[in-house]
Amino acid sequence: MKSKVAEHMMANMPYDVKIFVDKYAEIVVRINQLLREKNFSQKDLAEKMEKNPSEISKWLGGNHNFTLRSIAKLEAELGEVILYVPKRIPFQTISGKKVFLTVLKNDQVKIAVDFTPVLTSSLKSVNQLSNVS
Repeated sequence: MKSKVAEHMMANMPYDVKIFVDKYAEIVVRINQLLREKNFSQKDLAEKMEKNPSEISKWLGGNHNFTLRSIAKLEAELGEVILYVPKRIPFQTISGKKVFLTVLKNDQVKIAVDFTPVLTSSLKSVNQLSNVS
């Protein structure tokens, strides 16, 4: 159960700060998951990244504002993706309705409906998708 102080703070927190806190927590959880999976300690990670262990501790303790550069370095050293950026792909249904699918990198999308990609100025040819499973 949250304290009344915590509830008051959350109620008055700007929405962008809530998003930041949630995303930061998700990144830290992901890094910790990868460290456990690879049997790495924070000290091991610090050595791989040529950082002081205290700096890694700050990162994972919420006292660091991750940059794309630091996330990329973490991904390179851990050999895993930490931050996914979804891609929106437009398709046109057989009935002519335009729909968008969100696809995460390296994820397979399984659909049971026939789609034809929507033509865009950057496409030179269209590949028909049928019976995708």
